[in-house]
Amino acid sequence: MDRQARIVKKVLRGSVAKKMGIEPGDEIVSLGGYPFVDDADLAFYEVDSVIPITILRDGKEQSFVIEKSEDEPLGIEMEQSDYIIPCKNDCMFCFVRQLPKGMRKSLYVKDDDYRMSFAMGSYVTMSNLTDFDIDRIKRLSLSPLYISVHCFTPELKRQICKNPRSAELFDIMRSLAEANITMHTQIVMMEGINDGEELKLTISELAKLYPAVKTVAVVPVGLTKHREGLTPLSPISPENAQRTVAFVESFNRGMIEKYGEPFAFCSDEMYLIGGLELPPYESYGAFEQIENGVGLVADFFDCANYALECGVLPKGEYSAITGVSFAPLLEKYVRELESKYDVKVDVCPVRNDFFGESVTVSGLVTGGDIIKQYNGKLKKDVIIPKTMLREFSGVFLDEITLEDLAKSLHVRVHVAEGGDGFIRILGGES
Repeated sequence: MDRQARIVKKVLRGSVAKKMGIEPGDEIVSLGGYPFVDDADLAFYEVDSVIPITILRDGKEQSFVIEKSEDEPLGIEMEQSDYIIPCKNDCMFCFVRQLPKGMRKSLYVKDDDYRMSFAMGSYVTMSNLTDFDIDRIKRLSLSPLYISVHCFTPELKRQICKNPRSAELFDIMRSLAEANITMHTQIVMMEGINDGEELKLTISELAKLYPAVKTVAVVPVGLTKHREGLTPLSPISPENAQRTVAFVESFNRGMIEKYGEPFAFCSDEMYLIGGLELPPYESYGAFEQIENGVGLVADFFDCANYALECGVLPKGEYSAITGVSFAPLLEKYVRELESKYDVKVDVCPVRNDFFGESVTVSGLVTGGDIIKQYNGKLKKDVIIPKTMLREFSGVFLDEITLEDLAKSLHVRVHVAEGGDGFIRILGGES
């Protein structure tokens, strides 16, 4: 367990914890009769009216019982830790192992942390869980979780993840389903490995766990040019993408007829690889897989159109930076805008030299590639999507900052968050 996350940072004045004598620097050993791990325990047991607690102070344990009203907060703030539960797999498609050298250290961290899955929606394999972890997930109702499945056949799972415990996933998921834990799942599909009949089997087995398994997304494997010494993998072919979409859509129709809501989806990228028309906005239900690239395009254009309906009037001249795969769709949309509004938008797709040309999504475009390919070619006002930047920062994956980009290209850079943000920038609101 991470000791730092068990240290009390602050005790609020007048709180129950203050009255009980809990002090900053105390280590919470147990809470509610269970070993204390982190803030999730605090949040769960805080609503109880009677809470057994054991603390460690100056090397000595002290145990007592806190009694309070159920809606009264404990008044404890814990130290924060940057410890992340590490991944114990060596997956043949691991994107971290396909990164070039020289990037910031945090990008090379292979995490597989069920706590991050619950808190932030990141996908985990569950192959590093202890019995205590599984019990804790159930006890604290850490739901929903986001789980990487990839395949059903145990032998194939061990081959893909190179971890014997990875083959236990469906047993763990059945146990979680019995405890009413909601799960969203993904399958990273690889050409000739877990596609075809294996894919059909995997989705069918996941459907048996519905409604605990709420959704499954099928996404094509991402391959960079930095794969020296790794398992040879081929990009998903257009024909395979078409077959996959046809099966997933057919399976999904059956689930809708039976249960009244969508279950299985292909990512937008799978449709684009297959040269297929993307499904309408209504197809994506509650957009529970949008962070996995499922419905991103539909959401972008729906939000953009809503901004127009709210009275935003695009005007002026802009250059819109985007990835190669989204560029044709955005090009068609801005031509329609230009026919209705006094606006001119140059769509500027960026070839991904940093990761390799097979990487076409906007979220992996780097500042350096933009500078190299569009120096002297852009309008004064440039729009980039927020997905190109590191979360909560103005930095691209290659450490180029927004300021670096603006200075190098002699432009003003506007950052758009989704379709609404894009239209509002065109309307002069940024």
